[in-house]
Amino acid sequence: MKQYIIIILVLFTLGFSRAEKRMVEINFDQLTQLHQLVEMGIDLDHHRTLTEVHAFVTDEEFESIRQLNFGIKEIPNQAKLYYEELKNNSQDSRNPMEAYHDYNELTAFMQDIADSYPDITRLESIGQSVQGRELWVMEISDNPGVNEVEPEFKYVANMHGDETVGRELSLYLIEWLVEGYGSNSQATNLINNTAIFIMPTMNPDGFELGQRYNANGIDLNRDFPDQFTDLSNTTNGRAPETKAVMEWTWEHHFVLSANMHGGALVANYPFDGPNSGSYSASPDDDLFIHISLAYADAHPNMASGGFSNGITNGAQWYAIFGGMQDWNYIWEGDCDITLEQHEIKWPNSSQLAGLWEDHREPMLAYLEEVHDGVRGIVTNAETGEPLAANISVQGIDHYITPDPENGDYYRLLTPGNYTITAQAFGYLAQSETVTVPLNGYAELNFQLSIDPWLAEADIEDFEDGGFSNFSWEFSGNADWTIDESNVFEGVNSGKSGSIDHSEESAISITLDVVEDGNISFYKKVSCENVGSQTGNYYDFLSFSIDGIEMDKWAGEMDWSLETFPVSAGSHSFEWLFIKDHAVTSGSDAAWVDFIVFPPLSPSIECPASDINGDCIINVLDVIMLVNFVLENDTPTSDEFSAGDLNGDGVLNVIDVVLLVNEILQP
Repeated sequence: MKQYIIIILVLFTLGFSRAEKRMVEINFDQLTQLHQLVEMGIDLDHHRTLTEVHAFVTDEEFESIRQLNFGIKEIPNQAKLYYEELKNNSQDSRNPMEAYHDYNELTAFMQDIADSYPDITRLESIGQSVQGRELWVMEISDNPGVNEVEPEFKYVANMHGDETVGRELSLYLIEWLVEGYGSNSQATNLINNTAIFIMPTMNPDGFELGQRYNANGIDLNRDFPDQFTDLSNTTNGRAPETKAVMEWTWEHHFVLSANMHGGALVANYPFDGPNSGSYSASPDDDLFIHISLAYADAHPNMASGGFSNGITNGAQWYAIFGGMQDWNYIWEGDCDITLEQHEIKWPNSSQLAGLWEDHREPMLAYLEEVHDGVRGIVTNAETGEPLAANISVQGIDHYITPDPENGDYYRLLTPGNYTITAQAFGYLAQSETVTVPLNGYAELNFQLSIDPWLAEADIEDFEDGGFSNFSWEFSGNADWTIDESNVFEGVNSGKSGSIDHSEESAISITLDVVEDGNISFYKKVSCENVGSQTGNYYDFLSFSIDGIEMDKWAGEMDWSLETFPVSAGSHSFEWLFIKDHAVTSGSDAAWVDFIVFPPLSPSIECPASDINGDCIINVLDVIMLVNFVLENDTPTSDEFSAGDLNGDGVLNVIDVVLLVNEILQP
């Protein structure tokens, strides 16, 4: 009996570990007040005007908001009500959700497509939901399952279980593509030249339960790593659905994507944070506006949703943290936007066919954007093998990487002229200017040559296990140390010292540069991210030349290359990691590795018999040697080695004679 009671208590705890949330309307006077709600962790919904916003709250949150003098009232959850109507109307029906596909019907649909079109489709489950439902993904390509030299694209829908339009539009799109292959030129071209991945539901449990959240009460669009609040790009502690999507993304090299929602009609683009009502531009802001308009302009009435031109910046609408689109862009180099496809989250099923007609061309137009910009292959000039490289664009602080298997890269850009640079470890960087056409792409391949300078360059890679190779100086509250666990190459790197709030750790060196050149190094940072977008940094790594700051970095940044020009002359170089007065985030540290210095004054080779170390053999060395022979002084090991000219292991008069003869030689 006792065991049954324990089981019941466990089930009760699991079932009610997260308080059920109800839908409310919150009234406010200024948009800046939305940020107060965001900081409270309130789940803001898609409906937002200049004076009100919808949200999901617990009873406790309801009372807290009321006490803050917001106007708040409970409102009907129309999506939930329609879900319940569908369930009641179809209890004895062969069509359980009318025109909507429940999980079993969706699974059957996907399997039927895969069976009917095996040459151009590949169905896979990338994981399972909380309740064990498969997370289906359909790949559509002329060579499914093969990593070809072509861009990869993905659509993800229904991550909020009660936002259902995208779920059905995904199935319409799959069917349209496969049925049109070979007869419809648009479908054929897309399939022949793109690896298309479509995930109709990221939250199958939420759909079956008629709710926004997954079966554990997690909002999946608040569960991804976040550049402002959650800097760890790991799956630790995340919902199984989020974990599956992250790991699936890591297995591919997606160039462009979108996630589909409901409750508004607008194309929403990064960044989603940090402040509600304030525009938060990404480095590729022009590009995101361009691709968002590609969707909105193809829709018959997107602007009717109440947003200028049918698009909006995420944070300007309202801030969220842990969203999918920012994660894709920041960590994965994948341009992702959020598509709000209907003001009603769960519209009457009779509207689905009409919604497909409205969204078919926008979905296809957006997909075709993956073929605009600059593309090419990065290879070793000698072997032709693909290279791991950084592809950067002058004036845009965001780089992408090629597909590691084939070396192909796809840099989405708006029409115009750009300078593109490819950099790879151990290779000479290469830059080219290219014109992106109004439609389509410019092809730009890079064949990088091994950097011959590395064979003779002065390099600090800390492989001696210390800082003795060069005349390093330390300052601040803690000295830099050698780290064996975080390295770019080899087995060691230099790591900033362990410091607390309002402290700093610096390493510097002064060197004589004999001719104009560059200093380059790889850096890694793990700290508070504030400042990466605003320029008002809190914690950061900075690099300075002669006391002038060249650049600074904050947040969670993996190893990346930095290069700065240096003129001939004496110069000081400093790497400084600094913390402000509060907030601990990440490892609160910075790392530097494989520093390649510009051309330096060559080391002077002193004569082997230079006993006093002044690189000159003269009477001073003779006097020193005589004192050693007479045992008036005791030589160091280096002095003994220099004075033992005949190599017999003894300092005596013969060594003195040999040294005098060496001095007297013309």
